Amino acid sequence: MRIVRALREFRRFLGSDRRLSFALVLSVVAALSTVTVPVLLARLTNIIFSGAVSTRLPAGDTREQAVEQLRRSGQGDLANVVETTGAVPGAGIDWDRLWAAAAVALIAIALVTITRIGSGLLVNSAVQDAIRTIRERVERKIHRLPVSRLEGGRRGEVLNAMTVDVDNMSTVIGPLFVQLPVLVLTVVAVAVALILLSPFFALIAFATIPVTAALAFTVVRFARPHMQAQWRTTSSISAHIEDVYGAHDMIAAYAGHPQTSREFDALNRRLERAARSGQAWSGSITPVLTFCNALVFVIIAVLGALKMLDGAVTLGTLQAVVMYTQQLSAPMTELSSTLPTLQSGFISFGRVRTFLGADEESEPAVDDEPVAAPGRHTLPPTVAFERVHYSYADGSPVLRGIDLTLPAGRTTALVGATGSGKTTLTGLLQRFADPTAGRILIDGEDIAGMSRSKVRSMMAVVTQDPWLFSATAGENVDYGRPTDGRAVDEAMVDSLLAGLPSGPETPVSGDSTLLSAGEKQLITVARALAADPDILILDEATSAADPRTELIIGRGLEALRNRTTTLIVTHRYSTLATADTIAVLADGRIIEHGSASELLAAGGEFARIYGRGPT
Repeated sequence: MRIVRALREFRRFLGSDRRLSFALVLSVVAALSTVTVPVLLARLTNIIFSGAVSTRLPAGDTREQAVEQLRRSGQGDLANVVETTGAVPGAGIDWDRLWAAAAVALIAIALVTITRIGSGLLVNSAVQDAIRTIRERVERKIHRLPVSRLEGGRRGEVLNAMTVDVDNMSTVIGPLFVQLPVLVLTVVAVAVALILLSPFFALIAFATIPVTAALAFTVVRFARPHMQAQWRTTSSISAHIEDVYGAHDMIAAYAGHPQTSREFDALNRRLERAARSGQAWSGSITPVLTFCNALVFVIIAVLGALKMLDGAVTLGTLQAVVMYTQQLSAPMTELSSTLPTLQSGFISFGRVRTFLGADEESEPAVDDEPVAAPGRHTLPPTVAFERVHYSYADGSPVLRGIDLTLPAGRTTALVGATGSGKTTLTGLLQRFADPTAGRILIDGEDIAGMSRSKVRSMMAVVTQDPWLFSATAGENVDYGRPTDGRAVDEAMVDSLLAGLPSGPETPVSGDSTLLSAGEKQLITVARALAADPDILILDEATSAADPRTELIIGRGLEALRNRTTTLIVTHRYSTLATADTIAVLADGRIIEHGSASELLAAGGEFARIYGRGPT
């Protein structure tokens, strides 16, 4: 029942595809045609054999006379063969019947070949389309996940779900919806044909079925946990390699290679053990079944020869029995050897299904109608946080009753110890999450009633980690908004782009070593300015910038002053000094608020941190 439920669930997950249905029809035709081939070839063999035997008999005698004469001469076995084959003494091979039988057999074989080719092409086309669709679903799912889910996971595991697991699912679709039904149909059809042809030999051939079933269930039971461990460890290795690659410079700086190598070796050994155990179980099926089938063939060959000499069966019938036995054992062997592959694919299916079933962001921005870029706005907005509370899923409070107003066209800075809630506050403003209590207003409108895409279309964000797309430097600056290049001049990065090997066309990425960290931050700031936003969020945007680069960034930001409402998260006093107002956070609360000079004069927490002079 579990298998049937799994099949139905997998079918619903993939949806319907007529190509798979047509492929199944062609495969059924191929299977039924395959079952007729042994009978047609048996007829061909009997024509040849009876003709050859007839040449050894005196011409002019009747068959009964020839048989009686052979028995009197002590050739009883040959007499039985002649009597069974229906040979006409002296007639020779009936060439007309032979060519007609050969033509029918060739047509049946050709039909099997053509239908199998057509079925294979349809299955391949349907599988590739299904896998493409699944990848698209995984990609769309990423855009629907809350930021907290992505930040809490490892990129390698997501990449593994999109590549390895999805590709592994492709090994299941064809066997599951086409080959498996055809194998079952073939076994049933061959079994019926064997029973009609010779019940005695059918019972001998059926002896392998219980052995095959027992082996299959044993392998499924014992191999499954090892395969699950194999795919879990494969995902962990992908995530580990992703982490090591992304932090290569840091690992080298701290001489961390021995530790990362030990971690990789441990994962690699775990994967080896899981794969070895799983393969040991799955690899044992074919040899055992081959032995059982060979034993059946030997028994049928010996008993068949004796029965043919007794006149109980013809040579063609014995040939058909052997072929049917092979046709019966081949699907059983293939079915048993396919089970580990199906099981592995089902495990990957479960992982992909779990990923696609993860909780989504409420009203994800990807579902909203595209929001046009606001372009040059007349007045910047006022942003107000009113009694905003926020807690993690486990109930741990992060923000406690935040009341804060970002005046229109002014720069407000947030400062506080790590974990005080600064970045959480900026995330709530972007609707990466919604407040547990309280509300956030933009020009008096609660953002909870606005679509996420509308809220985010009003903003440009620069975070502490300067992330660049794998594109040219110019494309990175212009990403997300059409621009005439003016933002590049305002940010004064034209000299930076000109100094690159190919200027704005220089290919760069987040892992590029061509640019310094400060230069990368400069490009990300320029990218934000190119959006000409209503609200600009800078979260430690100049943390890696040297004084010269920070000055360039400051001049670029000055160009938007009074036209953009800016929220800055920073620890640099030089940046804080440019803010109109500063809010000091501690334990999720605003404990001080005012300009830099006012806060220094007040002698509170801000003065304690920065009272000894600028940093």
